[in-house]
Amino acid sequence: MSLLTKLLFFPVTGPVAGIRWSLGKVQRVVEEELVDDGAVKQELMELQLLVELGDIDDDEYLRREAGLMERLREVRYWREQFGLQAPAGAVRVARDAHGAGESSDVETGSSGGE
Repeated sequence: MSLLTKLLFFPVTGPVAGIRWSLGKVQRVVEEELVDDGAVKQELMELQLLVELGDIDDDEYLRREAGLMERLREVRYWREQFGLQAPAGAVRVARDAHGAGESSDVETGSSGGE
């Protein structure tokens, strides 16, 4: 394309290029948010602290932990969808609602001095 053609079509191609660039940036930010597990891990640590301090009971802990673990599975699903490698170590959670007798990679804090 010659310089004259670029100048003549700039009123059309300029905004299109700007919109394409902006949407590319938005897509990258969304992908980064979908694959970032830092916030979920932080919430898990805060939840562990709450149960250790006695602010919440074990049933509340298990209920909230299940939701956080589901979010963590979603993050790992999106990592696979985007072709990114998941960090080392699988997330295994007891499927039993009460966590009775099954082990978990995340401590439940149920031995809170009772």
